[in-house]
Amino acid sequence: MRPPDPARLAAAHLLRDLEQQARPFDELLRALDARLPTNRDARFARQLVLGVVRWQKRLDWIIATCCARPVAQLSPWARHILRLGTYQLFWLDRVPQSAAVHTSVELAKHLTHHGIASLVNAVLRNLLRQREQVRYPDQQQTPTRYLAVYHSHPEWLVERWVSRWGREIAEHLLVANNQPAPLNIYLNPLRASRATIAELDLAPVEARPGFYRAANGADLFASHAYQQGLFQVQDPNAGLAVALLDPQPGERLLDLCSAPGGKAVQAAIAMADRGWVVAADISRPRLKRVRENARRLRLRAIRPVVRDGTTPGCGTFDRVLADVPCSATGVLGRRPDARWRRQPAEFAALTARQQVLIQRAYEHLRPGGVLVYSTCSLEEEENEAIVEGFLKQTPTAQLERVDAHFPAQSWAGRYVLTIPGQHAGDGSFAARIRKAAS
Repeated sequence: MRPPDPARLAAAHLLRDLEQQARPFDELLRALDARLPTNRDARFARQLVLGVVRWQKRLDWIIATCCARPVAQLSPWARHILRLGTYQLFWLDRVPQSAAVHTSVELAKHLTHHGIASLVNAVLRNLLRQREQVRYPDQQQTPTRYLAVYHSHPEWLVERWVSRWGREIAEHLLVANNQPAPLNIYLNPLRASRATIAELDLAPVEARPGFYRAANGADLFASHAYQQGLFQVQDPNAGLAVALLDPQPGERLLDLCSAPGGKAVQAAIAMADRGWVVAADISRPRLKRVRENARRLRLRAIRPVVRDGTTPGCGTFDRVLADVPCSATGVLGRRPDARWRRQPAEFAALTARQQVLIQRAYEHLRPGGVLVYSTCSLEEEENEAIVEGFLKQTPTAQLERVDAHFPAQSWAGRYVLTIPGQHAGDGSFAARIRKAAS
């Protein structure tokens, strides 16, 4: 039997691994690139995987219109192959419909048996005939369900966003989360020059000094500029926390939950690589990436340390960054798997840990020093509620409004809060707190 298309086969395997393993999504994607022989296959496989994960809920709704069995009750291979085929039929205009059906059937024959192949063939051909007749939940009678299915998000998450911001802002956020995330980079001014900007075809990101958008990221990581440490990949809004912290050359800085180290790199560059950036993290394997990035960018100020952020501290650092583990609801466009992995019941454990981490971060701060607490979450209980609760319990902690540091920015007020669909880039939150001098 002729082997199936390598890109589609690799995509199916990754979708299975994502469902069965706890490995990070970006790690699985890097393994996907290494598995495929050509850049063209790797790009197509990535497109398939990201599309299927992003549109999973809507894909399942569409499949259910032509499948007698509930999608959740199908075998894993049948479910993944049907999602891949349906995504190609409904989203990828450049893939001929006959090719989408044929390759899906061949994939089913290769990975399962003729019974599943027959099911895949029947469902996809019925979808071809009825694709204009798909009906979604009624917008008037069940508006939250409609938004959740049509924009492919968990219904509980849509409900909380509509409740907080109203339907219009929530729907803009849902739409933004389903757009392909642009590739942004932070240029290393200690090594790069203006010629680097032209060489890599970069466009500056408005109001974000040092950040650029790459026009073509296909070969960026194989470039000489990457290997020589001229830049790192980072969303501009992820950089707001370090900009708010404003580290200075010669200072001692603690990055409490550092891995994978993007903010530690940004801080070391802001300090002209003079001083100490202690990059602490509980995960030794994840700290390996911090070391690799520091070595590639040739930054000597970064000192990776394996340390649990909840360990009590002593006040010796001029500045502390507490970029804490969170629900990641602000980066669902860049990490579409997170929308399906997170459950509402997990917030209690997350916020309990965040309360400890902000307290420990503050303990590490010298009198007069500055703490920035940040997340990539949009949820109030992980952001404003954590900071306000901490301030009430800590008389020596003084909140400094962020609009003093970022004037005339709609996302800056008492705190930083960027919302996809309202502001360009990822969702982020940051607060700046100073410890009293005495």
